[in-house]
Amino acid sequence: MNGKSILRALAVMAILAVFLASAGCALFDSQVAVDFEASKTKGGAPLVVEFVAGVSGDVASYLWEFGDGEDSTDSSPVHVYRSRGVYDVSLAVTLVDGSIGTITKPDLIEVELLVRATPSGPSMLYWLDVNAKRIYRGDRFGNASEILREYVYDGADLAAAAGYIFWAAGETVYRADEDGRNLIQIAQDQQGLYSVTVNTVTQKLYWACKPSNRLVSPHWDGHLMRARLDGTGRTKIETYTNSALAYTWWVRSDGIAGRIYRFVDDDNLVLPVGYAPRGYWDAQLQYVDFPLPSTPVAHRVKGGLDTIRTMTIDIGAGPAHYVYWTVGGSIKRCRVDGSDTTTVLEDLCNPKGIAVDLGEGKMYWSDCHGIHRANLDGTEATLIFPDAHANVLVIGQ
Repeated sequence: MNGKSILRALAVMAILAVFLASAGCALFDSQVAVDFEASKTKGGAPLVVEFVAGVSGDVASYLWEFGDGEDSTDSSPVHVYRSRGVYDVSLAVTLVDGSIGTITKPDLIEVELLVRATPSGPSMLYWLDVNAKRIYRGDRFGNASEILREYVYDGADLAAAAGYIFWAAGETVYRADEDGRNLIQIAQDQQGLYSVTVNTVTQKLYWACKPSNRLVSPHWDGHLMRARLDGTGRTKIETYTNSALAYTWWVRSDGIAGRIYRFVDDDNLVLPVGYAPRGYWDAQLQYVDFPLPSTPVAHRVKGGLDTIRTMTIDIGAGPAHYVYWTVGGSIKRCRVDGSDTTTVLEDLCNPKGIAVDLGEGKMYWSDCHGIHRANLDGTEATLIFPDAHANVLVIGQ
């Protein structure tokens, strides 16, 4: 091919390229006007970002790619960035007529290292005494304690986070300031209410309700719920229609890792409030990644468990390392992947509540003698609140 032929061919290709660029949408109907907004674009890990799509037309499907290897098909997903870095975010939508639109925003999300303020001192211990119908608060050395709330009837569980205390009692989830004042009702008519926890990163409250026995009339379903800390934005995550199937008893949140840990039991005998579930060696510890999809995918941590009175995860500057639980006369733990199962303490007198602070390197538990404090391996145990009765024991976050 001579020089003139090459120039002529290049000219034809250029004209064709211009034509296709101007007429391509009409010819292939492959582009749709699409955009999206992010609730925030910069912050420390874990960074929680809500994305909202803006699309012209009736959308059949969404596909979000967040740049960190994770994706979503929700219309308005909430994503947690857990590692430092700069991330592109892409959205592809398909309309009901088959047309497609895509958009990518390079370097949209910038995640920095998590920096936490150093507290002036250790946070307080909070505990629920079911028999006395009271909620208490005390320091970690046993020097002083006080009654925060009285007349807590049918108390089942307690959480202390974000400047509040939350508790499950009867069929109501309550909230008060951390000093016990300004009581409000977060949720009412929660039949089978059993446990409550707070994700301090997303500022969300979770609670679990067990279903009734199938022989009980009227029968009610159980469920796992999520809401904002004021009770708004309530969402039902799971529903348990049959007490012979697996359902959630205890829930404990790890906001840093974006997970909820839970104790799941398929016992077909639902016990009254205040009684531990009876697993008969077929119950499980699980975790569910956060944010939860409409149908959460549970990950097994450890199975073959029997009666768990209470459970907790260790609190620290990073994600939890261990899950702890009280069973029989012992305190046991395992890593969050289910490995390294260990009996930390045994031959205890009816242990109930348990709380662990990884940063401080201390473990707290309650039994028939009161509230104790020890190293994470159980050594150097000290009775700090003699005769204190704590069915549930938590550390303020």
